Amino acid sequence: MQPSPSSASSHPLGAAELPEVLVLGTGGTIAGVAPEGQRATGAGYTAGVLAVDQLTAAAAGVEQVARLDLRQVCNIDSKDAQPALWLELARQVRAWRALVPAGGCVITHGSDTLEETAWALDLLLEPGAPVVCTAAMLPATALSADGPRNLFDAVRVAADPAARGRGVLCVAHGRVHAARDVGKLYPARVDAFASGERGPLGFIDARGLRFTRELPRHGAGRLASACDAAGATWPRVELVCSHAGADGALVRALLAASRSGQLQPALSALVVLGTGGGTVHEQLQAALDEALAAGVRVEVVPRNGPCEGGEFDGLNAVKVRVQLLLQGLR
Repeated sequence: MQPSPSSASSHPLGAAELPEVLVLGTGGTIAGVAPEGQRATGAGYTAGVLAVDQLTAAAAGVEQVARLDLRQVCNIDSKDAQPALWLELARQVRAWRALVPAGGCVITHGSDTLEETAWALDLLLEPGAPVVCTAAMLPATALSADGPRNLFDAVRVAADPAARGRGVLCVAHGRVHAARDVGKLYPARVDAFASGERGPLGFIDARGLRFTRELPRHGAGRLASACDAAGATWPRVELVCSHAGADGALVRALLAASRSGQLQPALSALVVLGTGGGTVHEQLQAALDEALAAGVRVEVVPRNGPCEGGEFDGLNAVKVRVQLLLQGLR
């Protein structure tokens, strides 16, 4: 049973003056196409094939929700995304807001790195008109493809004044998630995204948009100045994992390559996926102590859940890395 709503709203279809929504396409499974003979199941599909106008054309009725401005930023498999994409998306949203201050924005994205892009944008964009990321687990050519409905719902959320000022949101499978909380928990299920113990912020269905909780605190736009970085030189932030037999060799190899100049840019920070609440194998810890002595920042986070308290409260390891990358951008 869904919790009782704390707020609810919807736009009547066929309204004379529809809100304006920018839709930025970046590719992903939502724009994927399977080969002939496998289209029903979606097996063997290629991500990032269809253009954003083809995606909105498949979302029947979306033209009754909002007036859309469609732009193709890129068309890639999101596993291949680069941090520079975060800056490009943030700049396009900022430019759109300057022209249409009340206009929301939808970003179609691959599911694999959606949580990284969403958190980066949450840090880069000031609160304001809604910014909504959406994705799909089935390619566009599959039976019962989930992309059209997810896109339709994302536009509904982006067009709704109730979503304003809540930071970057993610919409999938009828749920509205906060960028801080959302994660892809399942590699193959259509209902792949969740928000941990906190749960989604709300729901979007035939009854409209309903927010059922508020974020405990929000820091949207804290790193907005990174959008103006002149050279966009990214620091090197690597992920390492503590596990049985973790001897620190990987960390020492990174340090040696960094000192010799073979690693460019040099190692700036390490995000360590620790066991339990953030414990680290004693041999790995010795190597991490060497990294700290060499001026490398080390952040240990639980490998099986989000951080609790402090600067990275509520963030998983990949989002901690995103934040460190943006903090070190020059």
